[in-house]
Amino acid sequence: MKKNLLILPVFILISFSAQAQTMFGNTALTLSKHVVSIGVNPVYATDLNNFSPTYTPSPEQFAYFFHLGYGTTHSTDIGFNIGKAWGQMYYGFDFENSFINSGKLYISGTIGGHYWHRAGGDVDLIASLKLNDFYLTSGIDIDIEPYKQADGQVVIYLPTYVPVELEFNPSNKYAVNFEVNIAVNQPAFTTVGAGINFYFK
Repeated sequence: MKKNLLILPVFILISFSAQAQTMFGNTALTLSKHVVSIGVNPVYATDLNNFSPTYTPSPEQFAYFFHLGYGTTHSTDIGFNIGKAWGQMYYGFDFENSFINSGKLYISGTIGGHYWHRAGGDVDLIASLKLNDFYLTSGIDIDIEPYKQADGQVVIYLPTYVPVELEFNPSNKYAVNFEVNIAVNQPAFTTVGAGINFYFK
């Protein structure tokens, strides 16, 4: 990702439906070796049909995540996430590997796991484009969630999202990001969020 670390929320607005689990955005840049990042981001999710200029979301429609990252090599990092997410605690971890780093275009893949209502896995492939002090990021994010039905049969849900993130990176000490995770299928749901990261060597 970058060079130092983050804290301090920004704000949020609109979104869409449902009941599953969302990921938070991430650029395709990995942390430099031995760099630590700390971040926080509030996230908002609701049904778009409820949105109006006078609509006030309930506290249950907000989530708050805290992130800790560590650069393990020049092209890999690990991350840990904890938060209060729509009435339940969220715990997650991930391993990210950068495949392409051209100075302008970055592509990386991530694997990980989480616990929110139940245990699940996370897989994503994302690309970031550097635009001066900004990074524009998008890709595909898939959650893998086994679910035991009342009859004892286990089914696998694959809620899928298209993250779109704009990150402002004015220095190597912090970055501010705005993100939308767009639901592709059921039971995914769309979220909107913002956050800040701080970086430390």
